[in-house]
Amino acid sequence: MSQPVRIGLIGCGGISRAHVRAMLSLGAEEIRVVATCDVEQSLAEERARDAGAEVAVTDWRAVVERKDIDAVDICLPHDLHAEVAITAAQAGKHIFVEKPIATTLGDGWAMVRAARDASVVLMTAFVERFEAENWRTKQLLDEGWLGTPILAQVDHLQNVFIPPGHWARERKRLGGGAIASAGCHRIDLLRWFIGEVEWVSAETFYNPDRMEGEIAGVVNMQFTTGAIANLSISWMSPYRAFYRKLWLEGTEGCIHNWNGLHIFSRKKPEWSEGFVKLEVEPVDPFAAELRHFIECIREGKQPLTSGEEAVRTQAVAIAANESEQTGCRVRPADLLARAMEEVP
Repeated sequence: MSQPVRIGLIGCGGISRAHVRAMLSLGAEEIRVVATCDVEQSLAEERARDAGAEVAVTDWRAVVERKDIDAVDICLPHDLHAEVAITAAQAGKHIFVEKPIATTLGDGWAMVRAARDASVVLMTAFVERFEAENWRTKQLLDEGWLGTPILAQVDHLQNVFIPPGHWARERKRLGGGAIASAGCHRIDLLRWFIGEVEWVSAETFYNPDRMEGEIAGVVNMQFTTGAIANLSISWMSPYRAFYRKLWLEGTEGCIHNWNGLHIFSRKKPEWSEGFVKLEVEPVDPFAAELRHFIECIREGKQPLTSGEEAVRTQAVAIAANESEQTGCRVRPADLLARAMEEVP
């Protein structure tokens, strides 16, 4: 029987609660939190109580250096991801890091290189790939029921209030604005469904009273396959009909997630006369992604949401920010190539 993966939780803010709940649901025979860390001792102690950890500290280095930890779960402000992850890799620790992987492509690629050099797993928490409806959509695409993807539309609508003085108000620390911070989820999903993005253009809306980065944006993407897609995101939606919409059209059918997952396909008689709602067994996506992380550690596998995948998604988000600043289309691959050249 395999030993449980022993975790050091670094960063005990909001998202760490979901991570701890998922770990507890998997059970102590699979994963166990040994130590928690936050600059606020009270938060570290609170999350330690939640997770059943015996150690709560304020210095992340004290966690990374522990011999009784196999992996770190990084839930820190985005601009701190790289230093902690690279140090953890050099200490031989596997890494599970919240999205986005870092605030710059150079930092993201340096994390990938450090994990490769140390032969440790680097996985980014793009949890939407592990949601049941999205998993089923990917399966339907791979099985050919929609034909070749042509057009996709995705949305991400929230009303996010960031308190004055909070790090997420700062564009540099967040790595941009709403697109890089939350839109990256939707961009990553589109890359998983369709493939690599060739060109990006974007328009954005700013509200300096709420944050430095863009608070809303529209991102247009053309994929290497020729398919096109659109992301609309807002962090100032006071009232909305939906949170995350997906509409995807192919040469043989289309799929959407309005009030459940629905499909039309000319390739299957029972799906060819109108939209049919599919039964999808719900799963806890946070538990599913952590289970995958454990499997990758035990079996030496490359994660579905690997560091490399995360950097490619980040390149699209950064291309969107560059496009809105220059008014030109931007090729994400060019940005990534430059970043890779700069990292020794």
